[in-house]
Amino acid sequence: MAVSAQAELLDLASKMRAFIGRHTGKSFDWDAFPGSRGFPDLERAQMRYIGAGGSPKADDPSTLKPGQFTLSLVHQPVGKYAACHSHEVVEHFLVLSGVLTVGWAWGNEVIEARLGPKDMVLNEVGRPHGFRNDGVEPVLMSISVGSGMPKPPVYVCHPRDSDPSVARCFGASRGKTLAFDPDSNDPRQREFARHVVRYAERRPVWEAGCARSVYIGEGGAPPGQYRMDMIHLPRGVAVRGYARPVEDVYFVLEGCITAGWEEAGRIVEEGFGPRDAIFNPAGRIHYFRNDGASDATFMMLVGTAEAEDVRFQTV
Repeated sequence: MAVSAQAELLDLASKMRAFIGRHTGKSFDWDAFPGSRGFPDLERAQMRYIGAGGSPKADDPSTLKPGQFTLSLVHQPVGKYAACHSHEVVEHFLVLSGVLTVGWAWGNEVIEARLGPKDMVLNEVGRPHGFRNDGVEPVLMSISVGSGMPKPPVYVCHPRDSDPSVARCFGASRGKTLAFDPDSNDPRQREFARHVVRYAERRPVWEAGCARSVYIGEGGAPPGQYRMDMIHLPRGVAVRGYARPVEDVYFVLEGCITAGWEEAGRIVEEGFGPRDAIFNPAGRIHYFRNDGASDATFMMLVGTAEAEDVRFQTV
């Protein structure tokens, strides 16, 4: 290989590595949320991948620069909760392990839904919401918000200015907590139901040997600033390189995948395991395949609310 061509290949590899977030290279931050300081019941930890999410720590050198959305993990111990708050943008919670109780508030009435692994809720703009771990194991979830630099959350019911027992119930008065019922005719229940996605109810579409399950977008929760799909990639399956006018991100949940970038006939690749992420910039030709011994699953975030216009093709 000519020296110049080798230098260009190394340069492309260096560019790709600058857009990768490795789980093993990160740590959880137990002081990510200023509103939780001094309140042990609000303790939770954040691991930042893209942007800072609901944390003000946008200067974290280990996080990738965000585009239309952020991406982080949140670990919530048993018995802890997040005070009821709202955002000026959409925010989703995708449960990776444990059981999460999410509450949406309408004044002093709250509807609570329980989410298990691979279940998701998309919290709509301005809707007061909170979450709590009533289970027997810690909850781990991925969180994204629909802005690279979201404003601080607006608290609706916080233990610093409310009765702690009421704050734990997201502001619900005694007897004002309702169980989530997607079959109810209550317009509040119907609104909530449009934003809750159950893994067991997904009906994937098979394309180019892999299965795409819509979580945010047509067929899933209504999109705001971004879309999200779950991709099931059987071992041995590979798709051709494609490009988008917006960024997309692969975040591996199970198994291993290989992701590649193409530029002027040059190709570089990296392998990714569980909780690794790669940010693919707008216009970049990129692809994925499964070279592993088992099937893989990854979350794909796309930086637009517009309908999907990419159709995967096999190699």
